[in-house]
Amino acid sequence: MHQDRFHYCLEMESVEWALSGVHRRPSGMAASFSNPVYLRKRCKTYLQKIKKRVNRVVTTDESLRLLLVRDIDRLGEEFSRLSKKNNNDVEIFAAFFALVVHLLGWAYVDGTFYRTPIYHQTEKQRWKDIRNQVQSNLRPGELFDFYGGVQKRKREIIKRLLSEGASRYEVALIMGLAVSNVKALENA
Repeated sequence: MHQDRFHYCLEMESVEWALSGVHRRPSGMAASFSNPVYLRKRCKTYLQKIKKRVNRVVTTDESLRLLLVRDIDRLGEEFSRLSKKNNNDVEIFAAFFALVVHLLGWAYVDGTFYRTPIYHQTEKQRWKDIRNQVQSNLRPGELFDFYGGVQKRKREIIKRLLSEGASRYEVALIMGLAVSNVKALENA
């Protein structure tokens, strides 16, 4: 546990790499996050990238897009106030959690889900993801074990949705699969 609010933070460096790529940003920057001015600058850059991605990805639900943009802007305002003298950490946490809450489907103050997030990978993204996992020192067979587990979980979800009365077409939409793949997984 760190006593200082601003300190060496390898997780922030990992965020930097995830958003910019490890080849575009130098390593060894984790100590730079102990400087609140640098931290504020980088966080605002991250939010710009996230906002750009939200505007590009959330295209069919305008109210969700507006909620997310508002959350991102609120985070940006809080990061603007970030300093050694101004301790607004709780406000930053609150704005961050509001963003996550809206991304995961809650929208109002009644504890109800109003959206079901669906994550989709193109075939190209899937294979690039697999390649990166292999390059990150997975033991032989671990990738197969992982994807075998994913397939098993998909089958369970499909069977549950069908037992709850959803049509194969609805399940296909929810799961991001073709109807024929739903049938194949249902019968596997």
